[in-house]
Amino acid sequence: MSGRFLWGVSTSGYQSEGGFNGEGEPQNNWAAVEHAGRVQRTGHASEFWTRYESYFALARGMGCTAFRLVIEWPRVQPSATAEKLSAAPPFDLAAIDAYADRIAACRTAGLEPVVTLQHFTHPAWLGPDAWHEDRTVEAFEAYVRLTVERINRRLLESHGCAPIRYYVTLNEPNILVQNTYLVPGFPGKRRGPRAGIEALSRLLAAHIRAYNVIHDLHAAHGWTGPMVTTNTFCSDTYWSEHAIYDLLSLREDGWKTGQRIEGTLRANAAKLHLALKNAKLPFAGGITQWLGRMFHWIFDIVAPRSFTTENLSPFLRELEASPRAKVFDYLGIDYYDPFAAHMFRPPTWSDLEIAPLSLRGWVMDCLTSKWWDWRLLPEGMHFFCGYYAREFKRPVLIAENGMAYLRRSDNSHLGLLRDRHNRSEFLRRHIAQVEKLRREGCPLIGYMHWSLTDNYEWGSFTPRFGLFTLDYTRGADRLVEDHLGDRPSETYAHLIAAVERALEPEFAAGEISDSLPSGEKAG
Repeated sequence: MSGRFLWGVSTSGYQSEGGFNGEGEPQNNWAAVEHAGRVQRTGHASEFWTRYESYFALARGMGCTAFRLVIEWPRVQPSATAEKLSAAPPFDLAAIDAYADRIAACRTAGLEPVVTLQHFTHPAWLGPDAWHEDRTVEAFEAYVRLTVERINRRLLESHGCAPIRYYVTLNEPNILVQNTYLVPGFPGKRRGPRAGIEALSRLLAAHIRAYNVIHDLHAAHGWTGPMVTTNTFCSDTYWSEHAIYDLLSLREDGWKTGQRIEGTLRANAAKLHLALKNAKLPFAGGITQWLGRMFHWIFDIVAPRSFTTENLSPFLRELEASPRAKVFDYLGIDYYDPFAAHMFRPPTWSDLEIAPLSLRGWVMDCLTSKWWDWRLLPEGMHFFCGYYAREFKRPVLIAENGMAYLRRSDNSHLGLLRDRHNRSEFLRRHIAQVEKLRREGCPLIGYMHWSLTDNYEWGSFTPRFGLFTLDYTRGADRLVEDHLGDRPSETYAHLIAAVERALEPEFAAGEISDSLPSGEKAG
């Protein structure tokens, strides 16, 4: 591929900005459970909203060339109440301008902004099950239209910056559906597969609306053509992830109005299953792996019953009406531990760390792997990037990749993970696969590590994903050295420089800095 490779970090607004769901603050769909004390309060989170320039400096200091950040819809169209409202409140134009200023600061720091327009949260005024209502699709389109146009005009007119190039419309719609309706860990009232597929249908319809709005705006203003996608949590269960891209590709593949979609999806599911079998990825053995494979087999039988032409009719109507047959420009893959074989493990005391939002959620929490239980299998990242690039004939962005420690807000922790690796080892093994993919000619846009710092992980500060760790007993100071004595930000800096020297010597000698990140504290 031509152009600068995007080495970066990923962040999320609600998880890192601070300033949500308190008195006088924007209220999102997590407000009710925060107010009820069912989850930890976000509070100041990791203070990205007020300390964004130092965040960009830390990323650039590691040699990063990109930064993924989120425009929070609940901040842009806020309500002061956690209750559902019948009418949409006005937009906060000052908040939109503030986001434009942050994106401009990102560019000024030498980082390509990768901008996400919705990362799991929606304004509280839409209600807890917003994605079951057509008005949410309409509201999302209006939000995207106003926000994208105003931000890009401000970037050009007030800051002399180029418009946004890379967009993610909706973050991980597959996980939003799963965690809200199937394994309830997110707020919502309706449960079950039917509720899940209804929400997914409208999420994909909203993506199509946003895709067309963004392309129309760029064309109308003469801005550089955008790259727009929705990213997904990588999964080896076809119906959890791959099916989303197949649905979005239907018109490109010759689908006509009135045609059934079930046969196409089943055939593509079988194709993925065979490719994974032939890949011979190095799984560990054991009873839990057998249980995971059994779940995968059952899921492959049950899930297709939900993916019917009738259940997906809101999405199919939107796809039919789209002025463009192509409705995503690249693939955004979030690679953690995507394998059903790793899904189960015996209950542990750590299951009590995060309060479940339902009885079903509590049962699943006791049996399934948590963030800190995810297994290390970087060869899988190589497989999925290559397979998806070939299948969909598009470039790939690794939009998220990371690992978590269990470390509580009071700094007590469990030490090393099940696989006995630290974050630096995780980085070395996954970036080796990035280098391999690039050498093989895979059209890889970039690699985004989740995340720059520890942050709020959907109800708790306990899962720790940061290249810079936080000591929450002392505020939001970013520490280079973690509780295990590891310095992963320095490892990432060394790896970026080493890979660029090996693959693009003239680029490494020019734009990428060899300096190591200093952080604010030495640990």
